[in-house]
Amino acid sequence: MSRSRQAALLARHLSEVTDVEVGLYYDTGARWIAMWTDGPLQEEMRAHLGTALAGHHYVHMRDRTIDCHRSTSQRAWAARAIASRREGTLGPAIAEGAAHRRSLGVGMPRPGVHGPTHTHEYYALLRHVDDLCRATAYPERASTPEDEPLIGQLLAASTRDHANNSRPTVSEYDMAATLLAAEQTPAGDRPSKLTFLRATEPLPTSR
Repeated sequence: MSRSRQAALLARHLSEVTDVEVGLYYDTGARWIAMWTDGPLQEEMRAHLGTALAGHHYVHMRDRTIDCHRSTSQRAWAARAIASRREGTLGPAIAEGAAHRRSLGVGMPRPGVHGPTHTHEYYALLRHVDDLCRATAYPERASTPEDEPLIGQLLAASTRDHANNSRPTVSEYDMAATLLAAEQTPAGDRPSKLTFLRATEPLPTSR
């Protein structure tokens, strides 16, 4: 059996044991890359690889270097943000991260990078949720059933329509702006649900 055939079978096996679609792609020399979205952590995928390669089904892949790369979906970003907000860790993380940035004298990016309006709180929020995504296995899954409708609301509220009739898009930058607006609402005025207008192209939070 050819190595490429074994690589395809190995990718299928990893997809079955992890319940996510895994691709195994040739890179260069003896190097291959296993890629998937959300799903298990990279160290967990390496453990699955080690178990599979220890058997007799994929002997031609044993002497290959297989790197692991996990990407994160917008759904996963929303799920981690909503879970953190429900748990009460989002607000303190924003405040702590913003204070840390100020203590270090971190400068603000020029307007036009993520939008014309930038605050340390905005970037602290982005960093916090990004860290949660990296540290969580299957980050796209709602942590509790009650998170599910809020995840959908956050994605919908942050979806951006474009004037050129291209497909609507949603990004973590727009979701961060939506969440920051919610967190900065006075505590007594905060709704129990995220009820925001959908983003449109001219809004100041555009990338």
